[in-house]
Amino acid sequence: MELLMVLVPIALVDSLSVTPLALVPLISILAGPRRYSTALGLLSGLFFSYLIMALAFLFGLSAVLNKVNAWVGHRWHNPEPADFAVEILIGLVLLAFGLPLAAKRQQKSGQKTLSPKVTPGSAFSFGFLLNVVGFPGAVPYFAAADQIARADLAMGGAVLAVTFYVAIFILPLALLVILHRLLGDRLDGFLHGCHRFFETTGKKVMKICMILLGLLLVVDGVAYFFGQPLIPIGYPG
Repeated sequence: MELLMVLVPIALVDSLSVTPLALVPLISILAGPRRYSTALGLLSGLFFSYLIMALAFLFGLSAVLNKVNAWVGHRWHNPEPADFAVEILIGLVLLAFGLPLAAKRQQKSGQKTLSPKVTPGSAFSFGFLLNVVGFPGAVPYFAAADQIARADLAMGGAVLAVTFYVAIFILPLALLVILHRLLGDRLDGFLHGCHRFFETTGKKVMKICMILLGLLLVVDGVAYFFGQPLIPIGYPG
C-alpha cells in the first residue's frame, strides 16, 4: 500500500506529458459517431502501449537501475569538479535551447488530431503509437520503476504495481470520457478550455519551470567553485 501511494503522484505528474497530446484527438472523437467506443480504443492504445514498454523497461533494465543508483549515490557524496562543470553545461543548454525546443514540441503536438469518423481500431493504433514515440521522455516513470525495483516484489506483484501505475497515468483522460458520458455536450466547453489552458498557460508554466531549473543548475555549479554549492551534497573540503 505504501508503494502505491508513492506511485500515484508520480503517475499523475507523468500523465501531464500525454494529456496535452491526446486531448485534441479526444475532443475530435467525442464530437463524432461511436464516440465512446472510439474513445475507449484511444485509451486502450495508450494503456497497453505504456504497459508493454513499462514492463519491458522494468524487467529488462532493473539490473541497470541498481548500478545507476549505486553510481549516483557514490557521486552524490563524492562529487568531482567535472560533475559541476557538466551541471553548468546542462543548465545553459536548458536556458539556450530548452525553451525553443519545448515551444516547438508543443506546436507539433497541437497538430496531432483525428477525424471524427475514425474507427476504434484506428484510434487504438493512434494511442499506441503516441505513447511509443513519447516513452523515451517518460522521466517520471523511470523514477517509479526505481521505486518498484527497490520494493523487491515478486514478478506478479511488480506486474500489478506497473499496471496500477499505468491505470493512474491514463486516469485524467478516462475521467474526461466518463464525465462526457454523464454530462454530454455540456462538457465540450470545459474540454476546449482545457485545450486552451495547455496551449497558453501550460506553455508559460513549462517555460518558467525550465528557466528556474536552468538557473538553479548554473548557479549551483558556479557556487561550487566558490566553495558553497546551493544543493547540499557532500563535496571535497
